[in-house]
Amino acid sequence: MMTKSRLLPRWIKILGPKNVFSKSREGISGMSVAGSLGQRLTARRGSWHHSKLVATLSQGEDATLAEAEEKELQEILRISASNKKLKKTKVSESDGHFFENFSALTDQQESFHFRQNPGGSEVPEQTEDDILASKIDHPCKDVPKLSKKEIVDLYRSILSVIQFRLCASNQSFPPDLELYGYMHDMFKVYVSVNEHNSMVLTISKGAPPDTVLMVTVQEAKDLIGKDVSGLSDPFCVMGILASGESKKPFVTNSRVPHGTCSPHLHHKEKGSHGNQDLQSTSIIKEQLNPKWNENFRFVLGCAVQTGWFHIDVWDHDEETTVMEVVKKSGDIQSVKGVKRLLKEVIQSTRLGGSNPDDFLGYVNIKLDAIPSWGLSGWYPLKSKSSRSKASSGEIFLKLKMSLQRADQSYQVLSPTAVHRILWFHIVHYEVARLDQLGAWDGELPSRAMTILQQHAVQYEISDLHQSLCRWLAYSQECTMCVIDFKSFYTYGETLKRSWKPFALSADEEQYLQKSFHSFITYAVDMLHRQQDMFPPTNKLALRRLQYLLLCLSQINEMEFAERNVLFQPNCQAVILAAIKEDIHNWYSKKQSEMVDAKPEIERVSSLAGLTNTINGQFQRLLQFVHNTYQTVFEIPYFTIVYKEMDLRLMADVTRCLTSTVSHHTLDDVEGEEYSQRSTALFELYLALRDFVGFSENLTEGDQADLEIKGYHKFFKKAVEKWLNVSRKRAAERIKKAVELDQVALVDTMVKHSTSAVDVATCFAQIREFWQRLDWPDTVGSYVFVAKVTDDICHGAVSYANIIHDKLRQNGYYDDEGQFDVTDQLCIAINNIEQVRRSLAIMPESLGWQRIQVAMEMEYGEMAGRQCQDTLQTMMASADEDMVNVIEHVVQRVGERMRPDLRRFLRALLAAHIHSCIDDAIDPLMEYLDTNMITLHNCLLKSNFDRILQDIWIVLVDELSKIISNKNKALHGKPLLFCRLNDTLDILSDFFYADTKGLALPTLHNATYMEMKSYTESNMADTHELIEAFYGQKLQEVEEIIESNKESLLGTLTVKCYYNDVTNHLCIMLVNAKNITPKDRSGMSDPYVILELQPSFVFPKSSPRKSKIVKETVHPLFDETFEFPVTKDQCKNRGACLHLIMYDHDVIGSDDLEGETFLSLQDIPGVKQAFESSYAAVKAVPLPLRLPEKNNNTPFLLSTLKQRPTDRVAQEFAKKRAQLLKRAKVAP
Repeated sequence: MMTKSRLLPRWIKILGPKNVFSKSREGISGMSVAGSLGQRLTARRGSWHHSKLVATLSQGEDATLAEAEEKELQEILRISASNKKLKKTKVSESDGHFFENFSALTDQQESFHFRQNPGGSEVPEQTEDDILASKIDHPCKDVPKLSKKEIVDLYRSILSVIQFRLCASNQSFPPDLELYGYMHDMFKVYVSVNEHNSMVLTISKGAPPDTVLMVTVQEAKDLIGKDVSGLSDPFCVMGILASGESKKPFVTNSRVPHGTCSPHLHHKEKGSHGNQDLQSTSIIKEQLNPKWNENFRFVLGCAVQTGWFHIDVWDHDEETTVMEVVKKSGDIQSVKGVKRLLKEVIQSTRLGGSNPDDFLGYVNIKLDAIPSWGLSGWYPLKSKSSRSKASSGEIFLKLKMSLQRADQSYQVLSPTAVHRILWFHIVHYEVARLDQLGAWDGELPSRAMTILQQHAVQYEISDLHQSLCRWLAYSQECTMCVIDFKSFYTYGETLKRSWKPFALSADEEQYLQKSFHSFITYAVDMLHRQQDMFPPTNKLALRRLQYLLLCLSQINEMEFAERNVLFQPNCQAVILAAIKEDIHNWYSKKQSEMVDAKPEIERVSSLAGLTNTINGQFQRLLQFVHNTYQTVFEIPYFTIVYKEMDLRLMADVTRCLTSTVSHHTLDDVEGEEYSQRSTALFELYLALRDFVGFSENLTEGDQADLEIKGYHKFFKKAVEKWLNVSRKRAAERIKKAVELDQVALVDTMVKHSTSAVDVATCFAQIREFWQRLDWPDTVGSYVFVAKVTDDICHGAVSYANIIHDKLRQNGYYDDEGQFDVTDQLCIAINNIEQVRRSLAIMPESLGWQRIQVAMEMEYGEMAGRQCQDTLQTMMASADEDMVNVIEHVVQRVGERMRPDLRRFLRALLAAHIHSCIDDAIDPLMEYLDTNMITLHNCLLKSNFDRILQDIWIVLVDELSKIISNKNKALHGKPLLFCRLNDTLDILSDFFYADTKGLALPTLHNATYMEMKSYTESNMADTHELIEAFYGQKLQEVEEIIESNKESLLGTLTVKCYYNDVTNHLCIMLVNAKNITPKDRSGMSDPYVILELQPSFVFPKSSPRKSKIVKETVHPLFDETFEFPVTKDQCKNRGACLHLIMYDHDVIGSDDLEGETFLSLQDIPGVKQAFESSYAAVKAVPLPLRLPEKNNNTPFLLSTLKQRPTDRVAQEFAKKRAQLLKRAKVAP
């Protein structure tokens, strides 16, 4: 006996411990009529319910397994395709690597994109030397030419600036000797050493100029409100405090005893800027945030070294005020007078009117802390003393030092002219000192900046004039070296911020206009050669381009009286012209590098190379340059460049391809020459496709005018030719792949051979070729897609047929010896399935849906649907053909196993009647298990399911034949029928495999259900069979009633209910309709026999007979009958009222009109209380039927007949035979 304990080691060996099942599944039973013998034997079966196959199938769910297989297939194809690109195989060598060569085209194109992409490492970045070699040397240089006297005058003034420098105490400058040396080095051509020393000595012995403090009181904020209104009328009083004097407010409140001070005061009348010690601002009425913006000058004298600048803020009142006292300061002649004045001020605040001026705060600034470039900012107001109420608010001050020299009318050059010329010479000098031409950021050394700054401060050169001089100097030198345009932009912004209308003289404006014009000319010349001067692969060059454009935009926006004459006709037009000329020159240069050879193939290849170079440049210009033009000037740079390239390139393409791709040119070449020509053509096509792809960055309006849009028309013949050739090459490759077939173990569970991968890869390469073509005419691409679909489908079916023929040649269909599943069989089926599955991705990969939508938009919904249907039909036909081949092979598996299955089934039935079912069925299950495990391990899930179903059909069919042949031998052997029933259950469970195998509807086919019914009938006792018979009859009647079909034999209407009081079954025979006429007159004489069945359930209820209704086919009976029965009898399985209608004949036997049945379980009063009245009962029309020999109960009567010793069985069979005879049906 093959027990579970003996099978366990094999399970573990195959699956591992986790797959061992310890519990058996209960068998499936079709009818619950098994007798006690069958119940006893059921407990002995089950060893095979969880066979090794079940455990094997349980390794994964169906959906998961199928999904895993699909992923595995795609991964196999991907890896294989990848490997084939790197490795030359014998299959691909057979056609000269035809498909691989064309796949390599797209790979090369993608590789080119990577190299041209700014992130790609193979794009060489243009160096600074390359850029400088292309430098433009614009001739516009306007360095001022000075006379000897002007040079000496300028030189002397600068030496004076150095000698009398202004600076804060903590401010560091280069030593005087360095500054003198720097000046002499710069002017040594004009000034000798002796002249230099003489001038320095003369200046050093001269009297120093007066130091002047220039103060701008701009505004204050957040002052304290001193008036009743909560506001103030603020004004400021300011002066210079000498060293040692109190730095408290000029005037303190009388409540502060120590608040006196001795300021050095001057006075300023409104509108006057005289050199006076105490000065005041105007009064701003009712304001806490006053704005003055008033300027003041203080001659400092010796106070510059240790003095302080002091300013008070007061709230003005209308009576005797500090202001009145301050007005007297104009008569003061000495410091003592100032002190007296302060006393008077103090007294005015202490003793004056009842409403004196209110103090708001003060600020002290040390004079030697003011740097040469001045101070500016917000200063917090301080209170008068630590005990006084804290002051509030801030004041914004600007302080700058200057020098007040004696009369210098003898000087030839004005200070602004000197400053401008000084800038020219310093910048020119620094450019000349550069080691080599290169990018210069424009930064000057500290010596130069000190001289320029001191001159501007000492001579009070305005910010506007300083910005002007700097711009003029740098713009003059921009053609001498590559100056960082960021510096120009910074200088331009400074000039723009400091610009004031009419602040420059006419000469100065002319200087500026000429400078702008020179710069614009220079900049536009650079833009004419932008691709060389600012290559997009050079980050520094791109940065210079960005700032150059910003500088041009800056000049264009400058509030300059004559700026409109700088750009003709306007700024954008000038730049647009420069862009077009630059692109035109760049294209001409690249075009000149093309191979101008006679062979067409070389011209096409060169044009493809040119197009790829353009595409690479497009990528960089779009990423790095376009946004700059768009942002600065709102110029669609890429659109301009693209449209210029479009015109030039399309002209070259048209000229080159007019003859190359003609129909005869391609048809006349084959073999290697065709491969070379087609390769070159598709290289150009792919390059042009990418070129057109960049047009997506243009607006729809700009795209509509492009010449390149129709480029694909030149390649239509080439694509048609390629598809024709590829079909032939694919057919040759399929044959070669099968010829060189080798088994490859993908993993431990599924095997396939190399031919499946070779063929699927070939199809993938065809699809990939079409995908990467990306044919722009979607509607026109339908013809090509249909051709590709047909070629792939044809190749797939061809492969399936070749594999099938190979199986035939290898003897698969020979009927010799025991059949065992082999790897060759599994691999063949898997190969076909693998290739079949590869067809499923065609709709998506070839864009069927996109084509349908395009066709619908162009020609209507019907046209689009027809295109889709045509493509679907192609694929469905191929799929059906391949499935037919697979099923043909699969069916042969079942047929080859049939003899073995027959032998095992016969042995099973021939085993000793009392042997255990496990021992009897063990050889059959071992045979099935071994082959099933092999199939499951080696087949794809779909193929395994197909074979599993075919084997089941053969197994059930063979068992049915054996039972039919041994029908007589089985009768009277209930144990043998129990074994048959157990066998069916075990086999069903085996193939069901806990939901991992076949579905129950597939298992329980007609043959299986017939055998199940037959075995269960023979296992059941007589009463169970009869009950099942009447149950089946009731079900048939119910189905006819529910279908609402009219009965051909008529209907019999009755009313029926159960009377609880009398315990009687009450029946009213109402009438009949449309019964069959049995007499020659066309009428009948009907009557009805009423019987309660089964008779053994109602032993005391004898049949009743109705009256005879003469000559009618619609008899009205209107008779009642009562049967004494119990409710339990009515509830019995199969309990029914059997009504048989006859036609009464005077001579001969009565004719049978038909029979019908009424279930007693559901009549009113059986299951629940009911009113005992026929009026409350609904009439039930019952269809009349003739008895049938095999009407859904084929084995019941035959089984009962074959029980001669059973009286109940014999009587029932005899009665049914009589009814059959009367119905003129042979018994």
